[in-house]
Amino acid sequence: MAAIPRRYIDSFTKAINLVSADSRQKLADALAAVDYTQDVATIRDEVIAIMDVYCGGSTDLAAQLAAEFYDGMREFELGQRMGAVAQSGRDPAATDGAVRAFAQKLVEGKTAEFITLCLERLDYETKVAAAQTVLNNGKRDSRHPRYARVPSGAETCDFCLMLASRGFVYRSEVNASHSHCGCDCRVTPSWKAREVQGYDPTTLYDQWQAAIDAEANKRAELHGTSYEEERRKIMNRYRESAKNARKRRK
Repeated sequence: MAAIPRRYIDSFTKAINLVSADSRQKLADALAAVDYTQDVATIRDEVIAIMDVYCGGSTDLAAQLAAEFYDGMREFELGQRMGAVAQSGRDPAATDGAVRAFAQKLVEGKTAEFITLCLERLDYETKVAAAQTVLNNGKRDSRHPRYARVPSGAETCDFCLMLASRGFVYRSEVNASHSHCGCDCRVTPSWKAREVQGYDPTTLYDQWQAAIDAEANKRAELHGTSYEEERRKIMNRYRESAKNARKRRK
């Protein structure tokens, strides 16, 4: 079976990023029009309503793109589309809760930081919607694909390097669907190939280990501790992050 063409994933990432960028610009314009001289509760509730509109629209578009991506991948490997559905799984209550937490910045008089957090939240929800749509369709698929997290941006955070270095091992949506603001990793299904052009899990693993080593050495020098101690702390942090990610997805 031929490897999955890298352009499939890169094109998908570009489309998702364009949706996010356009939606964030529109959201920024809407947030700029809010009267921030009002009391915090009034501002918060107004922003929650605005966020619901723009996050809802952005995640809907991301879900449509992801459904098309899923069917395209399936047709490439199996010769047949499934009729994937745009099902992002977005929970408006989660947006509501996030904005309520961000409102502390308004209490502190940090309006610009509050707006930045709201814009980052929209990007996060857009990326999650794309991943979740792929995973939701995988649940419906009688052929049950496996997934890999394939980086497609210029830079990849250490946590994503760790996840991406495992290759096409994921069957659990909890493990496969981690996302963050600015994330350019795509949850990629595969039924046969389980290989993507230019995607080398071994190289990604080496990069992740090198990043851990560099951070451990830096922290040891800064704190006057040992490399081994700091490396253990870093690995414990990864385990805690993974546990928290599973809780969030549940």
